[in-house]
Amino acid sequence: MPQDIKTSVLRNTDLGNANFLLEFEATPSMTEMTPAQFFMLGIPGSDMLLRRPFSVCGIPGTFEDAPANAVQVLYKVVGTGTGLLASLGSGAVINVLGPLGNGFEAPSEAGTRPVFVAGGIGSAPFPALASWLPEKAARPLMYYGARTSNDLPLADWFASHTERLIVTTEDGSAGHEGLVTEPLGELLESNPAESLHLYVCGPEPMLKAVARLALKHGVTCDLSLEAHMACGFGVCLGCVVPTRRPGTDEIRYDRVCVEGPVMRAGVLAW
Repeated sequence: MPQDIKTSVLRNTDLGNANFLLEFEATPSMTEMTPAQFFMLGIPGSDMLLRRPFSVCGIPGTFEDAPANAVQVLYKVVGTGTGLLASLGSGAVINVLGPLGNGFEAPSEAGTRPVFVAGGIGSAPFPALASWLPEKAARPLMYYGARTSNDLPLADWFASHTERLIVTTEDGSAGHEGLVTEPLGELLESNPAESLHLYVCGPEPMLKAVARLALKHGVTCDLSLEAHMACGFGVCLGCVVPTRRPGTDEIRYDRVCVEGPVMRAGVLAW
């Protein structure tokens, strides 16, 4: 059940290269949210007129040194709003609306391998997902792509919390030079479709490329979409995406904030 509260910042950790991990006190409903659900955050009394959407990055138990009642969001400073967030210290008050949207689902079969595919700051929902997956689930693989080595926040955390971390950068400054779809394609070629479940978050071109790969190989693929939004709960209609009803050519428009942000690859009419 979404709640709109004022709460206090516990920590706002500078991860370097304009990446930050914001930690704040949460209500019980917020600590029980599903990975890839999101918050709308605002700063009371600031010039940040519209709240900004941020995927939940950590739920209780995700980060070992975090308080039991805390949740985390990962963000990158790219403009005025995120710049204001980066200026907040412990004890600062923020407005939090959430949890919102529909999150990831666990693999339906115990032997299915979760495969995380992240692009840059699109890695945000995956710490929560890694800690939330049931114990019976296979340990996840992670394919992490970015433009440069400066765009890989929490890479060390992922290296120690996944079965294997495969990094690609467009400039070759970390991991393999190239796009994340290249090693991912090799994985899909060499494994039965039913043995894998893709979880994807990142920029739209990457989402489209991974969706095409998954559909080609018949692999289940859930995409966490990113969109500009003003309200976060379906009123403004500013975050719609074209979708297709299964088995038809009928196009409709679904709201990322309500019907998403997680949608199945075959549903999107891209």
